[in-house]
Amino acid sequence: MESMANEGGMMNTRSLQEGVTVKRRSRPAEKELDQDMVEIFVRRLCNLLDITDHFGRYATLSTQEKIERLFLASKEDKDQSDFNCAVPPKIRLQVPVLFQAIAGVMEEKSGALIQSTAEINGEGFGRALVYSGRIILVLKSLRAGFPFPFTSEDKVIRYGLACVEEGLEFLEKYKEMTAVYGSFSIEG
Repeated sequence: MESMANEGGMMNTRSLQEGVTVKRRSRPAEKELDQDMVEIFVRRLCNLLDITDHFGRYATLSTQEKIERLFLASKEDKDQSDFNCAVPPKIRLQVPVLFQAIAGVMEEKSGALIQSTAEINGEGFGRALVYSGRIILVLKSLRAGFPFPFTSEDKVIRYGLACVEEGLEFLEKYKEMTAVYGSFSIEG
């Protein structure tokens, strides 16, 4: 056993002497966002939030303030859901609204009819689907509410646009298969 440990130590000193660099995991650099997609996503999200504002209390707010007040969870909400494993109602409302906004952006960009369905239970488990006909474009499993609750607008936008790009790539991949008969006729 001791000889194996010494060999490992010898390998490390040898690699340092030879100038071999050790690869370390680091955070990937954040990708530059397409501002046109960001604008569409924020507009769609705000339109959905306006629909839930029945009395127009937040109609005079800017888009950033609207998203912050009506959509994002506060630090207290996040701490509460982390502490007792129960998902507050505000967070349970985030899930379907976010995926409806994602579906709306994909629909606007592709011209195809895109729909979404999302559910999350009180413990934070659930799933979200974004689909067109019989083709599932985005499928996300929610385990203990992850990645929800969102506490910053940047994280919401990055997550939403990542889902949009994933779905549009998948839609483009299967465009040839659905061109002749449409997406409703694929046998599955």
